[in-house]
Amino acid sequence: MRSKARKAVALLIETSNAYARGLLEGIVEYQRERDSWSIFLPEQERGAAPPSWLNTWVGDGILARIETAAIARSVSRLRLPVVDLSSSRVVPDIPWVETDDLAIATLAFQHLYEKGFRNFAFCGPRGFNWARWRRDHFVALCERAKVDIQVLETESPYRKTNLRSKDDDAISKWLSKLNKPVGILCAYDIQAQVILDTCRNLQISVPEEVSVVGVDNDTILCELCHPSLTSVVPDARGAGYQAAKLLDDLMSKRARGANANATLRPVKSILLKPLGMVQRQSSDITSVSDPNISAAIRFIRDHACDGINVIDVLSHVPLSRRALEAQFFKATGKTPHDMILSVRLARVHQLLKESDLSLDEIAKHSGFEHTEYMSVVFKKHYGLPPGRYRRS
Repeated sequence: MRSKARKAVALLIETSNAYARGLLEGIVEYQRERDSWSIFLPEQERGAAPPSWLNTWVGDGILARIETAAIARSVSRLRLPVVDLSSSRVVPDIPWVETDDLAIATLAFQHLYEKGFRNFAFCGPRGFNWARWRRDHFVALCERAKVDIQVLETESPYRKTNLRSKDDDAISKWLSKLNKPVGILCAYDIQAQVILDTCRNLQISVPEEVSVVGVDNDTILCELCHPSLTSVVPDARGAGYQAAKLLDDLMSKRARGANANATLRPVKSILLKPLGMVQRQSSDITSVSDPNISAAIRFIRDHACDGINVIDVLSHVPLSRRALEAQFFKATGKTPHDMILSVRLARVHQLLKESDLSLDEIAKHSGFEHTEYMSVVFKKHYGLPPGRYRRS
């Protein structure tokens, strides 16, 4: 009867960040398919002390982000099947599921390199394996490509009350000294938000002078950033699903009388590749060293949806129309008019997906004087008129 009963599983996973919530979504997906677990998910912050109930808890297995020695001791004392979802590896002899940080670094490097950047930088907190591994892989990729790479390590945001107090000056000085234009990989989105805020305070243009990529794709945080943040999308949901499946196997072996952890020598490790990257404004540019063209691009990005035209762009750069057109196309592969349309179409695309505005209102908010013209240009670019695209 015990093997047919619902297994009691504890989740020691915080809910305070996008990656951990993705893990929980994957676990929920696995459980929904089988409906064989009774899950206990207490409210828990990252790096918290072991909950008092853990010492006397009676269950079948644990999925945990083991990031402190205290949590490791508490989990180990229970002598239950455990799967670790943290890169910390505080308990190295148990199975673990994590992100593939080489694949993350490679995706970010290729994204920035293909945009023409040859100066690179990395910024992340010290004291975390995931940040160190992303840093080391990114540096190795830069060295292999024989491009400049600069690194700044910051304080851990999880071990102090004020995220930026000790790092403000160091980040400001570091950003000011970087050779520009520069592509920066930040170890995670919160670090990238700090970099973007500092750039704004220093009046460093993003993405023209500094192009920024984060990791985690915390959608709310990425959209709150100014400009919005490009971010690598780790397969957190897949990691949660694979961890749940692995734990289920361990609990089944234990129910049959086998030593679950002993059957996994060497320790089973599952690394999940990222799902891709969501490009937003913080890296939506081709690296341009010409200051006049950089200024023209920045003006277009800031004002395309205000109804500007090429004449308005010319009023902000000391170039003739012929020189602007030639130099702009050489740097970007587009004419100024093409880029104005591109920015407007991106806005139309966003509003179609994320709002209930009418087509007339979308045209107004995107800088198109006539809805009909917007529809013609949109269909040419996306293959469907705006209304059908929204419905699909």
